[in-house]
Amino acid sequence: MKPTRIAVIINSFNRLALLQNCLRALAEWLPNEAINIQTTIFIYDAASNDGTIEWLKDECQMPLDIQTIDGKNDQDTSFSAGLNKAATIASEQIPELDYLLFYETDNEINSFEAIAQALHVLSADKSLAACGFTVSRHDGSAAGAGMPFPKISHFLMGKKIVHRFQLEQIPYVWTQHNEAQFSFADVVFTSPLLVKHAAWTESTGLNALHYPFSDCDVDWAKRLRLAGWRMGVVKRSDVIHDNSDSLSNWSQQRALHFHRARLRYFKCYQPIRTRLLWPHMFALRHLTELLIIFLFVRNPERKAHLKFIAKNLLKSVFKSYEPQS
Repeated sequence: MKPTRIAVIINSFNRLALLQNCLRALAEWLPNEAINIQTTIFIYDAASNDGTIEWLKDECQMPLDIQTIDGKNDQDTSFSAGLNKAATIASEQIPELDYLLFYETDNEINSFEAIAQALHVLSADKSLAACGFTVSRHDGSAAGAGMPFPKISHFLMGKKIVHRFQLEQIPYVWTQHNEAQFSFADVVFTSPLLVKHAAWTESTGLNALHYPFSDCDVDWAKRLRLAGWRMGVVKRSDVIHDNSDSLSNWSQQRALHFHRARLRYFKCYQPIRTRLLWPHMFALRHLTELLIIFLFVRNPERKAHLKFIAKNLLKSVFKSYEPQS
């Protein structure tokens, strides 16, 4: 019987400790002759300076087939560009590639059963492009696996209100597929996500130009849906998504990145509604948030941090949240 060919795609930047953990989780079950899959791990390193490349080349002793892609000379080392490049190299090197497994450094897949269930539902439904997993943190609490397609009304409310009232939680509807419990979802994050190679090829990958970091998976899911594909998740308790408070290099500008990408999304997919609300209604929201911070936040450090974010957004809202020249 022909083995299932899977390329594991990892994008890493200065997260050596997390990278080691995510690889150790795979190494616990992946080298198993009873599993009829062939896997190669493609790690795109976005010019790390924490010893990642050196560790991968000289010290990694795990029984895994790992190929390292050094991005130090690439003009674009964003998350989207790195994933795209690694997926392209995997497609070129592996004949008859069946699946891509997008596996981030803060993920841990701790059993083959999770992959087996995802493979089952993907093979059973021709319209299914990708299957993710319900994910947990190390303490057992639930982490976000995805979301419904964004609504501009939620964007106008702001992330704090949306989070407070859980307005972007997946409305799971579970169905039984043999041993797997499966639910469709509009957007499933690449944390982790098993993707049919045919669907990835048809979609042409992530839009690195407009979504280098934030909402790259949201835009990609929308384009998949418009092309007739769907995605979903299987219910698991052994898949981890937890960065252990290790923030990425762009975390300090996270709010600005998010607003820029989300506005681009709505300009593309809901242009008329966006023109009615942006920029004045959003400027009013940022001004209101700034006043609330002045009046009600007492901690000086937190107040200064929130004021910085609110002022940044207010200054840039009329320029589509683009960087100031």
